[in-house]
Amino acid sequence: MIFDRLAEDIFQDEYFKSLYNKLSKSKANEIFINKNQSTITEKELVHLLRFSDILSNSNKSEARNLAYKIVDLLSSSYNDNNPIYKTYSTAVLSKLGNFPALDYLKFGVELPFERSLEKGLKEMRQRVKGAENKYFTDSQYDLFSKLKGSNFYSFAGPTSMGKSFIMKAFIHEMIETNKTGNFVIVVPTRALINQFSMDIKQDLAEILNSKNYKVLTNSTLSEITTSNDGDNKYIFILTPERLLRYISEKDNPEVHYLLVDEAHKLTAEDDYRSITLYLSIERTLKKFRSVKVYFASPNVSNPEIFLELFNIKEGHSFRTKEAPVGQNLFFIDLVNKKVKQFNEYEEYVFFPELFKNVSSGLEVIYKLAGNHSNIIYCNSIADTVENARSFKDYFSNNKIGFTSEDKKELSKAIRNIKELIHDDYYLIDCLKNGIGYHFGSLPQIVRDNIEKLFKQGVIKHLFCTSTLLEGVNLPAKNVFILKNKKGLKNISKIDFWNLAGRAGRLNFELSGNIFCIRDNIKDWKKIDVLNNKEDIKLKTSVNVKIEKKLKDIEQALQNKEIKKGSHDEKELLKFIANIICIDTLELKNGYKSPIIDKLINENKYEIINHAQQIINNNKIPGEVLKTNQFINIQQQNKVYEYLINNKNQPDIIKFPNTVNFESSLRILELFYTLYNWSESEKRLKHFKSMRYFAQLMNNWINGFSLNWLISQTLNFKHTNKLDIMYYYKGKKIIETFNKGNQLHVNYEINSLIDDVEHVLRFTFEKYFNNYYSLLAEVVGENEAGVNWSNFLEFGTQDSIVIALQNIGLSRHTSNFLLRDYKNCLIIENGKLIDIDKKRLLFNLDSDSIEYDEINSIIPYL
Repeated sequence: MIFDRLAEDIFQDEYFKSLYNKLSKSKANEIFINKNQSTITEKELVHLLRFSDILSNSNKSEARNLAYKIVDLLSSSYNDNNPIYKTYSTAVLSKLGNFPALDYLKFGVELPFERSLEKGLKEMRQRVKGAENKYFTDSQYDLFSKLKGSNFYSFAGPTSMGKSFIMKAFIHEMIETNKTGNFVIVVPTRALINQFSMDIKQDLAEILNSKNYKVLTNSTLSEITTSNDGDNKYIFILTPERLLRYISEKDNPEVHYLLVDEAHKLTAEDDYRSITLYLSIERTLKKFRSVKVYFASPNVSNPEIFLELFNIKEGHSFRTKEAPVGQNLFFIDLVNKKVKQFNEYEEYVFFPELFKNVSSGLEVIYKLAGNHSNIIYCNSIADTVENARSFKDYFSNNKIGFTSEDKKELSKAIRNIKELIHDDYYLIDCLKNGIGYHFGSLPQIVRDNIEKLFKQGVIKHLFCTSTLLEGVNLPAKNVFILKNKKGLKNISKIDFWNLAGRAGRLNFELSGNIFCIRDNIKDWKKIDVLNNKEDIKLKTSVNVKIEKKLKDIEQALQNKEIKKGSHDEKELLKFIANIICIDTLELKNGYKSPIIDKLINENKYEIINHAQQIINNNKIPGEVLKTNQFINIQQQNKVYEYLINNKNQPDIIKFPNTVNFESSLRILELFYTLYNWSESEKRLKHFKSMRYFAQLMNNWINGFSLNWLISQTLNFKHTNKLDIMYYYKGKKIIETFNKGNQLHVNYEINSLIDDVEHVLRFTFEKYFNNYYSLLAEVVGENEAGVNWSNFLEFGTQDSIVIALQNIGLSRHTSNFLLRDYKNCLIIENGKLIDIDKKRLLFNLDSDSIEYDEINSIIPYL
């Protein structure tokens, strides 16, 4: 194509390079020197716009991105008063099909007939069904067109491309064209479930209601989620763990569509969840042979690897580099007092006076953030909270321009945090200054409210951990990255650009800014992740371990010590070994899992033989093992043998019907021995900790509020003068706990919240579910009694509260409804059948956080 050749010529043209670099430097001056006056002459302006127009006609993503970038970089100087800029920018954006940018600029320029006709045809073709005045960009429409005609597809694009938006459009298209069935959307963590489910409910409300679809966030079906006529269709938003639980139930409805969001998590190194995600997809493909599968990932240059991992040969892949918003990348080195700007052609180094006497990353943020939305990445929870607290001091003597509505929303949020968590929680002081912080283990109702306030612009500065890397959709004008770490390791290129990709809010601005800040000589020693974001080739974690760690996997199969590697890597290798063992069970049925198939193709029969020897000594029925892949097979057999030996003593082996401290402690101490927690679980290695976890578990399962749990813990530690150990500014500190010390209080609150989320609701739930499965196999399901694993997941024994959580309400609001508004719940034979929506909303305090949550969910039931 002629325009592709012209674009190539422009890329190489020295005059264009000099113009573009000059324009890029002008943007740096605007940001760092507050110099809005452009250095571009009128002649250069026209030339740049002509270049942009030619580039926009190319089919190549690089050219189209550059065309957009020119329009964006010129916008702050010319969008108000220059007719040449208005005409060219309208023509360029129309050619790119970037309707959100056109709507943002609102120039209303009349284009020449041919251009106007082309724009009108695009609007007709690319209008999003079921959404008023929304249009696909060209790259979005290209992907959508290919996606809806395929049964297996893997696609990748920039974070700002709107992959979730395309998924929703795809679901709408399938339902509208009567290609109906049950959908499962797999998301990496629980933190993402609620956001995705609410987006689905709100954006697809009309078609979901007309076609009788329910949106569910758990693997359990209940009376309120099923219709009387039996015409039940579902969209499930599930974590990999919940999907595994769903497919383990024999009578659950068939899955027809599986959409894997953030599919690059399959490549996460030494992350247990990457194998869990693999397993959930593989088991779904095996159980539902006609399921259609779609993978979505950011910035990956080889999206086909996800299809290859599961031996899907008839699938197709799509990758685009085209982004609907622009991004400006800067590395601010306070150690050497310099700034480096990155663009398509050069790295421009300059020394702004702005930072001459600045040594703190927080001061940089204060100087650059302005009145925009700002995300600040800090890595750890401790750093996130501490930086948010320190940052509020910059506003102590300044009046923040909150509107009366802003103040009302903040007062409501603060009041509810006091009620839900504690009066001394640091988040309260931060919110008073329009500052928030966000991490995955924050209670759902609090996290949702923080996200809402940030999207509304009430919170201007949001400090966060890597939760945003899991796919939480919170774009911002500016993204500040204070640490080049994720956990203890340097952040990977895929994770860096997934985080940086939050810069720039489609529909609100043309571009965003990424500021990487180095204020410590120990940080950012290498900045290679800032380059070549288009060339991110990944390998899936399963394949990497089989290719490079096969001897260690063999050691794990033989129950021998793996000598090298981190604790997380060793646990991951043991997990893979366990899966290989269980997968060999299917060989006699003619089924080869992707892992077994890879081992066979690479002639690694000795590994398969080792696995089969273990399985030959196994006494547990295969169907039970296939739903309990997380726990070592030999360990499960010890538990199974214990249950068989004590089969005639049901009071010893069954979970008690009454949950109290004594029964909780007895079960945990039994599990500590049976499952060898001193060796297998790092957080549970100390036997004495069973008393603490028994008390926490007892109170959690019996439905006590988080606020009550926190108060009891703080009082107990204070009264008994127990030590507290924490890290402050990198130093380990051990002190006697004092509930009058706000630092002590906040450390304990975050520690307890983390224990609930990761120990009770994840680790304990896994073991309790395994034990119950084995127990039911030994004594029969009718004699196995109650299963505490559900109690741990939902934090209650009450079936009504569980049913309310199943429709998407938080634990807090579910308990609140049962306690104060039971007359609005329609209950028959102890089961929740329906909710009197009008009566409930009429009686609720419309100024409460419970009202906000209920009102966002109830209308879509």
